[in-house]
Amino acid sequence: MDNKTKTEKIVKEWLSAGIGCAVADTIFNPLEVLKVRRQVLIQTASAVGISENHAQSSSSIEIARRAVREADGNLFRALWQPGLLATWMRGLSYTGFRIGLYGTVRERYESLYRDLFERGSDRGQDQLMIKLLAGATTGAIGSAVFNPIDIVRIRMQSQAYLEPRYPTTVSAFRTIARDEGVVRGLWRGVGVCMARASLLSGSQLGTYDFAKRYLLVVPREDDEDKTTTKKKKKFMFFTEDGPILHFTCAFISGVVAQTVTQPVDTLKTLAMSINSSNSKGLGAIQLASKVIRERGFLALYRGFWPAAARQGPVMVVQMPIVEQLRKLCGLDYF
Repeated sequence: MDNKTKTEKIVKEWLSAGIGCAVADTIFNPLEVLKVRRQVLIQTASAVGISENHAQSSSSIEIARRAVREADGNLFRALWQPGLLATWMRGLSYTGFRIGLYGTVRERYESLYRDLFERGSDRGQDQLMIKLLAGATTGAIGSAVFNPIDIVRIRMQSQAYLEPRYPTTVSAFRTIARDEGVVRGLWRGVGVCMARASLLSGSQLGTYDFAKRYLLVVPREDDEDKTTTKKKKKFMFFTEDGPILHFTCAFISGVVAQTVTQPVDTLKTLAMSINSSNSKGLGAIQLASKVIRERGFLALYRGFWPAAARQGPVMVVQMPIVEQLRKLCGLDYF
C-alpha cells in the first residue's frame, strides 16, 4: 500500500468514526451534562460556590429539574444546548481519532508482535492485550492533542445557565487562554485526561473488538476431537458480522469501559472544571486525595448512573453507525 493510499484510508477511518461519534454524542448530550454537573458538585463550597448540604442532596433528577427551571422550561436549552458545539468538535477530532485510527494502530502492533516473537497473535490473551494496547494508545494521543476542546466542553456543560461565564464556545477558548494561559488553562488536567482516555479507549475498543471475535462463529483450530484427532468447529452465538453483533458488543464494551474509568473520569471533570487562576494549584493527585479524605472512595463514582446510562446506549448507537459509515467509505468492519 503506497503513502497516498494509506493517507486516504486513515482519512476515511477518522471521518467515519468522527461523524458517527458526533451523532451519538448529540443524542446523549443531556446525560453528559448531568454527569458533569453531578461530578462538579462533589467539590468544596469554596471551589464551586455551593453549600455542602446542597452538594450531598442533589440527585441527577434534581439537577435536571433545576436546569429546566433556569431555562424557563425549555428542555433543549437546559440540557441539550450546553456544550453542544464543543461536543461536535470533540466527536470529529478526539473521538474520531481514537476510534478511527484504532484499527490501523492495532494492525501495526500485531505486525510488531509477529516480528518480535516470530509467531502469530492468535492466542486469546495475546489478542486481547494487543487490542487493549491499541485502544489505549489512540486514546492517550488523541486526548493529549485535543485537550483544549475537552476543557471548553466541560466548562460549557458545567456553567450556570442564568449567569454563564462563557457566552459562546469560541469566547470560551479566548477567555481561558487569556485569563489562565494557553498551556496552564487549555491543557489543564492533561495528565488525568490522558489516563482516563487511555483506560476508556483501551477497555472500550479492546472489549468491543475482542467480543466481536469471540461471539462470532469461528473455527477453533486448537479444539481437537480426542477420539478421531480431527479438528472440529466450536460455534458461538452469531453467524454474521452485522448490526446485531455490533449492538451486542457495543453495549458490553460501554458498561465495561464506564465501570473501569469512572473514578478517573470524575477527577478529569474536577480538574478541568476549576478555573486554574483560583484553584490553589490542586492537581489530579491532590484532588483525588481531597475527595477520598472528605467523602470516601465511592465519591469518585459520583455521577456513575447517568454516565453508565449514557455510555452503554452511546456505544450501542455509536459503534453500529461507525461500522456502517466505514462500509460506505469502502473500509472493512473493525
